[in-house]
Amino acid sequence: MKLLTRYSLINLLVMVVIFFVSSLTLFLFIKVILLREIDGDLGGIETKIKEYVTQYHALPNLYALDEEQINFYPTGEQPAAREFEMIRLYSNREKKMHNFRKISFPLRFNNNWYKVTVAKPLEGMRHLSHTLLTISVFTILITILIAIVINRFLLKRLWKPFYHSLEVMRNFKLGKTGTPVFPKTTIQEFAFMNESLLMATEKAEQDYLLLREFTENASHEIQTPLSIIRSKLDMMIQEEDLSHKQSELARSAYTSVKKLTRLNQSLLLLAKIENHQFEATEVINLKGKIEEKLEQFSELWESQHIKVCHELEEVTVYINPELLDILLNNLLSNASNHNIPFGHIFIKLEGSKLVISNTGFAGALDQKRLFTRFYKQSLNSNHNGLGLSIVKQITRVSLININYLFASGLHSFVLNW
Repeated sequence: MKLLTRYSLINLLVMVVIFFVSSLTLFLFIKVILLREIDGDLGGIETKIKEYVTQYHALPNLYALDEEQINFYPTGEQPAAREFEMIRLYSNREKKMHNFRKISFPLRFNNNWYKVTVAKPLEGMRHLSHTLLTISVFTILITILIAIVINRFLLKRLWKPFYHSLEVMRNFKLGKTGTPVFPKTTIQEFAFMNESLLMATEKAEQDYLLLREFTENASHEIQTPLSIIRSKLDMMIQEEDLSHKQSELARSAYTSVKKLTRLNQSLLLLAKIENHQFEATEVINLKGKIEEKLEQFSELWESQHIKVCHELEEVTVYINPELLDILLNNLLSNASNHNIPFGHIFIKLEGSKLVISNTGFAGALDQKRLFTRFYKQSLNSNHNGLGLSIVKQITRVSLININYLFASGLHSFVLNW
């Protein structure tokens, strides 16, 4: 749910509650006032009845047309003191039951006590309730309509700089787009946000350039002494006066240096891919590229007694040629290195999908860790565990979807362009 939508719903809910509470409070307040007025009128009628009895020594005549219902009940003894109450009586004018306000008071006449009741209809309060309810509902509807219009146009316009800034940040890429340009705004909070985002992007750009420079320099600086060590060890191994033990130690060191060299090259490649240093793209015949790789790997597969089956259609892709070469090398090497003796490799290219499958050890690989760095199926593996991580990075920057499947004893990598 958008912030504006949530704000509008909360705002409308608060307004409805406020109007409801205020209308109820107003109704109760007016009801109290009207009851006091009616009680005052009933008290005035009481006074008039007592004055009439005192002056004329007779009970007043009752008229059927009067809205008040007055009754005299002889009691024989003095009744209770004056009291007010709400009752329901039949209204002769409305021809139905209505709420009445009644006053009861004692009256002495001709040495006899009477209980006098005077009831007055409360029709005004019923009409007032309906009027207040109608006004409240109408006011709430008008307020909701006005709030919707305000939120639709005014608030959307006020929040426009915020969404513009988000769009600028969404299109910002380190090392590619330069310094982002945020919209000017007179709203203090948005101006502060833009200033903070600009500072953050400038710092990130600076850190990115420093990290990129450090990665390249460090990798090249490490590569040079590694090459020297490999060369010296190669010369040492070829010396004739080395003992068998010294020769084995030199070969072991040479193997470790080769492994360290490959690791350094893989990490440097990952850094270059992540830093978007392979931006040049072109249209490549994927079928022809795979056929080249089949020829390059043929001797390896023959020596490992691996049988290769392939179905290739004419497919062209738009990708960096170096990244495509590395991608195919890593996938085919992975299918070879993790195969079994006298195993199989199946390659199928059709439409926008490439599937590379191979036989291997029973059981699926851990899909959560498969493409992470330094993941190895076996701890005793001689590989550095970066091959599939490089594949994942290449597919990410090349907008290729890659998935791993395991079925019928085959490990498959499916690429969709």
